[in-house]
Amino acid sequence: MSDYNTMRIKAGAGRRARTSDRRGAAAVECALIIPMVLVIFLGICEIGQGVNATSTLIAAVRESGRLACMDFSDLVPVGMTANQKIEQDLRRILLASGIPLDDVTIQIVHAEGNQIGQTFVLDDPENYLKLFRLEVSVPYASVSSYPLRHLANRDIGASIVFRRGRVNMSN
Repeated sequence: MSDYNTMRIKAGAGRRARTSDRRGAAAVECALIIPMVLVIFLGICEIGQGVNATSTLIAAVRESGRLACMDFSDLVPVGMTANQKIEQDLRRILLASGIPLDDVTIQIVHAEGNQIGQTFVLDDPENYLKLFRLEVSVPYASVSSYPLRHLANRDIGASIVFRRGRVNMSN
């Protein structure tokens, strides 16, 4: 009987030792895995912010470009050009969407012919039925919570090409 009790005590002591050894291994594994999981999670959040900013820029450029190709002369305040009105509206859309305006770059340029890349004047009658490109860009660091080093000097941008026409805004 005493041999049985001795065997039982030895078997129980072995289990306790293995359990405490396993707890130490689990702590080490957790200490190694948690930083990697945290980096992956933060990376996913950062990519999500970039994708959100890009989709915001695309939507703002599309709406402003749609207005720019129409006959909106009645909406342009006195002393302001059509180009300035489009840029103002685009900035307001971006600001309302949470994009900081400090470093936003907006361009309205020719999209065809010998003048590609040169400023497109929406008020100029010679530009009637010509293609123009509306471009907007913002530095990645402006829309990021914790900018990644390899993306710090990059811009997020969107552009769209429209034809300047005379679509009446009212029916």
